[in-house]
Amino acid sequence: RQFLFSPFENVWFSRRFSDRFRPSMDGFPILVVLLGIGAFFVGQNPHISRAVRHIVSGKAGCMPVPDVGNVTLHYFAARGRAEPFRLLMEEAGITWTQTKFNKETWPAAKQEGLKSGLYPFGQVPAIVTTSGLQLAQTVAITRYLARSTGLDCDCGDYPHCDVLLLGVEDLIPKAGKVVWDPEFTTAKGRTYLTDVSAPWFAFYEKFAPATDAPADKAFFASNRLTYVDFVIYNIVDYHISFANSDMGGEKINVLKDLPKLAAFYQRMSQRPRIAAYLASDRRAQFSLPYPPKKQA
Repeated sequence: RQFLFSPFENVWFSRRFSDRFRPSMDGFPILVVLLGIGAFFVGQNPHISRAVRHIVSGKAGCMPVPDVGNVTLHYFAARGRAEPFRLLMEEAGITWTQTKFNKETWPAAKQEGLKSGLYPFGQVPAIVTTSGLQLAQTVAITRYLARSTGLDCDCGDYPHCDVLLLGVEDLIPKAGKVVWDPEFTTAKGRTYLTDVSAPWFAFYEKFAPATDAPADKAFFASNRLTYVDFVIYNIVDYHISFANSDMGGEKINVLKDLPKLAAFYQRMSQRPRIAAYLASDRRAQFSLPYPPKKQA
C-alpha cells in the first residue's frame, strides 16, 4: 500500500504501526531487566564470566588491556625487583630492552626521571612502551603486563592472588635486611635460610599445586599460568641462588621437604621460553651486594 499520499493516510499508518508494535515496546523494560539479570549471573559464574571476557578481548584474566608493544625497562644490570616481570615478558613473547644503570650513570638518570615523571618516587624499575605507556613500581608493572598478555588472574581469584603476591612482598625485605647489611656474615646467611625463609616457603608449600596435577593446571591460581607463578618462581629461584653462594659448611637445600614447591619450580624452569632465558647471556648473574664474611 502506498501510504504517503496524504496527511490523513500518514496518520492512519502511524496509528496502525503503533498499535501493532505497542506490545513489543511495552515489553522493553522487561527485556532490559532480563538482560540485567543475565549479566549479573554471568558475573557471578566465574566460568561463564571468564569465557565472555576471553571472547571479547581474546585474553584470559579479569581486566584485560591492550597490548603494550615493545618495552624499554629502566633498571640496573641486576635481577633485583625487575626479574619477575622479565620472566613474564619472556614467556609472553614481549620484545624488551633495558638501560642497565650503574653507580656512575644512575644519579643523573634519577634526576632526569624525577623531572620527567618517569620515576615518580625517584626509583626503578620503570618501563616505557611503544604503545605510549609509562609505568613505575614492580607490582604495578607486573600486574599491568599480566593484564596485557592474558596472564592476569581471574576475577574470583583476585583475593587469593593478592595473598600470594603480598606474601612474597613481605619476604623480600626480610632477605634484604640480611644481604644489604655491610656486616653480612655466613652465619647470618645460614640463620636466615633456616629460621626465616624456610618457614615462609613452608607456607607456600600449602598453596602450591599438587605434584600430580595436570601440566596445564599445575599453577598457583585460576588453573592456568598467571603472573603469580612468575613472582613465586622468582623468589624461590633467588633463594636457591642465595643458598648456593659460599655460606660455609654444607649447602642448604631451600626446597627440602617441600615436594609440591620443588615440582612447581622444576616445571617452570623447563618451560621452553623460560629455559631459554635462564640459559641466555641476557639474564644477569646472581650476586650479593656484600660478600659474606666467614666467621671462625
